[in-house]
Amino acid sequence: MDFRQQIEAISGHNSNVCFQCNKCSSGCPMASKMDLKPAQIMHSIRLGRAAEVLGSDAIWMCVGCETCTARCPQDAHPAGALSAARSLAVRQGFRPSVKEVNIYYKGFIANMRLNGKIHDASVAGMSRLRSGKFLQDLPLAWKLLVRGRIKPPPLPFGGHGFRKLYKKVMVKEEGIPL
Repeated sequence: MDFRQQIEAISGHNSNVCFQCNKCSSGCPMASKMDLKPAQIMHSIRLGRAAEVLGSDAIWMCVGCETCTARCPQDAHPAGALSAARSLAVRQGFRPSVKEVNIYYKGFIANMRLNGKIHDASVAGMSRLRSGKFLQDLPLAWKLLVRGRIKPPPLPFGGHGFRKLYKKVMVKEEGIPL
């Protein structure tokens, strides 16, 4: 299976329908921070340029807002392709050049596996703690907590169903170890 087919298998969408209208890139709030814009990523996927896509900062800078997908007249799902590329990059050992992005991504997955859902404050707190920048956000965190804007983290008992599903998917996808 070539690179394009892998991306399509993971995302569930055909990247060949993209005709490079650039609506995805023009609407992306993170495009100015990306080395490759979403349209360029889609084009590179179609051409099978795995190293270019998996080694780019763009797949890690995507915030998953789905603006690109909403703007796509061809229903090519650029956000799904970027997410699939991130997944492949992790499997193949590619790491984002921005340290905090890697820490956040791993924390997000770990939180999901633990709770079965995301608790934003836990993910943000653990990411800041692991990056060594926890203390600089402590005053803001305290203010949000006092005002009731941060909810306490859930007990880690709700993630069983998600962990079971996650394990099934990982076993199905090439026997990837947990």
